[in-house]
Amino acid sequence: MRAAMDGDIPANVRLAGFVPFGQPLPLADVLVANAGYGGVRTALRHGMPLVVGGETEGKPEVAARVEWSGTGVNLRTARPEASAVRAAVDGVLGDPRYRKRASEIQGQFDQYRPFEVIAEIVEQA
Repeated sequence: MRAAMDGDIPANVRLAGFVPFGQPLPLADVLVANAGYGGVRTALRHGMPLVVGGETEGKPEVAARVEWSGTGVNLRTARPEASAVRAAVDGVLGDPRYRKRASEIQGQFDQYRPFEVIAEIVEQA
């Protein structure tokens, strides 16, 4: 993975094949991601606004939904320029509406208890 990147890796950057988003999200202010459904869903479950971009699988649709819902910025590419990412992050951090919408979506997630429902169904079977 490191070989695919140009230049030095900043000290505050970690490269990994998999990131368990639930652990670092409470420590972050915004998630920059590839618009994968799982990462976006996890971010919104934590009330985290997003900067996303992706071109494969269903990522363009997920990114469009992030933009439509007001929970983040859609970069409309899987390979954005660093300046575009920086501007999008600054925009999300500088506009409280993104966090507000992400928090509203988090509240909707909090209304449901899927694991409890699954356990009840299994116990009844």
